Amino acid sequence: MIRSQLNSLTLLCLFCLSFSLQNTAVSAAETKLEETFQTPLSKDWFWGLGTWTSKDGVLRGYESGPRRHGPVKLRRFELGDGVVTYEFRLERGADAAGIIFNGSQERGHLVHVLVTRKEIRILAHPEKGKSIDLLREKITLPAQEWHPVKIVFQGPEVKVDFNGKSWSAQHPAIEETKQNFGFGGNSGGPTGEKAGAIEFRNLKIQAQ
Repeated sequence: MIRSQLNSLTLLCLFCLSFSLQNTAVSAAETKLEETFQTPLSKDWFWGLGTWTSKDGVLRGYESGPRRHGPVKLRRFELGDGVVTYEFRLERGADAAGIIFNGSQERGHLVHVLVTRKEIRILAHPEKGKSIDLLREKITLPAQEWHPVKIVFQGPEVKVDFNGKSWSAQHPAIEETKQNFGFGGNSGGPTGEKAGAIEFRNLKIQAQ
C-alpha cells in the first residue's frame, strides 16, 4: 500500500512538473506587438519614404515623389531577443520586400532581412553607413501571392525561416537593442503605383 501511494505521488509530481514546464514555454514568448492594418497607422509609425496606406488588413507602399528610393516606413518598437513574423506580397514590377531593424539615430541600421524574386539576403551594419552581407543565396520565389517570413533573434544570431527553408547568421550588431524597425523594398520604380507596390500583413512580434 505504501509503495502504491509513493507511485501515485511520483506520478502527481511528474504531472505538475510537466504542466509547469509547458506554462513556462508558453510564457517565454509573449506577444508584444500585433498590427492588423485595418485602420490608419498610429503615430508610432513615425517616418517614411514613398506613399503608404493601411486598410483592409494590408500595409501597402509604393515609390512616389522626386527622390529615387524605394518605399520605406518606420515604426518605433524596442526589441532584444524575440520572434518577428509577417507576410509580404509583390505587385506588378515590385521585386523586393524586407524589414530593417535600427538602433538610435546616431547608431543607424543594425540588421536587415531582404527577400527578392531571385535571392534572400541577411545584412549587418557594423557601424553607421556601412553594411556587410552575412548571407546571400539564390532562391526561387514561390508562386503563391503571400509569402510568410519568420525571423528569430537570439543574442548575436538571427534565424530566418522562409518557404520551408531556414538560414542563420551571426554578428555582434544583431545583439544590439533594436529601437525601431521598418518595412521597405523595391516597388518597381519612380513612376509610382502604376509601376508596382509592396504589401505587408499579419505582423506579430514576440519578445523572449
